[in-house]
Amino acid sequence: MRSRRIGWVALATVLACGLGCSSSTTRFVHPEADLPYYQKVAVMPFASLAQDRLAGEKVTSVFFSEVLRLGFDQVVEPGQFATAMTRIRGGTPHSNPWSSEDLAKLAEDTGVQGYFMGTVRDYEMTHVGRDSYPLLSLEVRFVDAATGRVVWSASETRRGGPAPPLLGFSATRTIGELTTQLCRDLVKTLPKVGTK
Repeated sequence: MRSRRIGWVALATVLACGLGCSSSTTRFVHPEADLPYYQKVAVMPFASLAQDRLAGEKVTSVFFSEVLRLGFDQVVEPGQFATAMTRIRGGTPHSNPWSSEDLAKLAEDTGVQGYFMGTVRDYEMTHVGRDSYPLLSLEVRFVDAATGRVVWSASETRRGGPAPPLLGFSATRTIGELTTQLCRDLVKTLPKVGTK
């Protein structure tokens, strides 16, 4: 009887994960990564390849909020950082690729030691039967400001969807809810952040 109960719990969990959301994740950490070294960081505007032209801006805002929770000494305020980026690049869009030289100049101007950079590949609502559920594909990396070296990167494609009313699971129905969940889960894959 007990084994049957455990079996039902396991099945419910699989169904909730399988129907409620689908995802695939990849992660990279540089073998010499030393996250406690980075005390002042910034989040650069994410590029967007999605149909929604504002997707990069929307996801960047949510990701910034999650970075604030990580324990860095300083995270540069987005408005101040945007002003610094304009000083370095002039009229070139901030989301365009940055060279190592420009990143180094920006680091000298702002005093940051590392940047979070990202690309939103999918950001939309998709149809599942008669209902619509969110789809988000996001790639994020943390780059050393002085060298341009990728210290950490993570990417995931996640889809919201219906979930059976078992074990308290609920459906993820809005793109905003899915964005918060995905950003929060991605930053959790960072090596430990803290004061040296």
